[in-house]
Amino acid sequence: MNRIVLLLALLLPSVVIHSSAAQAPRREVQWVNSDIAKAPGLSHKILDSKALGHDVGYVVWTPPQFDDSGKTRYPVVYFLHGAGGSEKSDSAGFSSMVAGAIRSGKFPAAICVFPNGGMSGYRAEVEKMIVDELIPLIDNEYPTRAEQSSRVVCGFSMGGAGSVRLSLEHPDLFAAAGSWGGALNWRGRAEDSTMLPVAKQNAGTLKKNNFALLTINGDQDHPEGFDLLKEILTAAEVPHETLVLPETNHNLGKYYNGSKEKTLQFLATHLTESN
Repeated sequence: MNRIVLLLALLLPSVVIHSSAAQAPRREVQWVNSDIAKAPGLSHKILDSKALGHDVGYVVWTPPQFDDSGKTRYPVVYFLHGAGGSEKSDSAGFSSMVAGAIRSGKFPAAICVFPNGGMSGYRAEVEKMIVDELIPLIDNEYPTRAEQSSRVVCGFSMGGAGSVRLSLEHPDLFAAAGSWGGALNWRGRAEDSTMLPVAKQNAGTLKKNNFALLTINGDQDHPEGFDLLKEILTAAEVPHETLVLPETNHNLGKYYNGSKEKTLQFLATHLTESN
């Protein structure tokens, strides 16, 4: 009996080490990424976040002929990156799209903000950081129109789903939301998504605030990702437009190529109609 106990004691450490090594390593989040692209109007900032308990980076883009005197007030577009990204990931690409639309008269002069959401799904502490710290900070430090009707949110993948969820959870924050490649649930059943009961609960406020939602998915990328949500919002008379892009997988470049004009037009329309 003693020999058996001794043998188990000798084997146990190796078993534990083997089990630990088999676990997939967690992706480390870099919360401050200052090496952004050099582009007109683009600047990197750092927020000392009480919600997160550490510094977090964000990027701000200001439009051409930006007037910081306070005489001109600007609407704000928040863009949320996908999993594995950061504040710098899409800042140059998305802001250049907005700049082109502004130059062609298809988009109002607006400020764009790119938070770092880590791998959070824009939940918990990151949600608090954006809602309670970053948005008030932007409205305090920049000449914004600090109101729901002058603020929109959009994003890709995790950021697309995050844009939908944040707008449903906080119905007084955004005039509209747009999602590229998001879904109610990436793993598990769509009907189990927490967004559905929240949408039912806040549908009245969303309707009162003239909120609208645009969700775009590829035909190879959760094409039915938000169908159940659309049913709820349509029943509550809250506009929710869905679009499925042909020959499109989970690739932001393909979403840009296939629907950037549609997305910018949607966001611009709701910013313009609200003001």
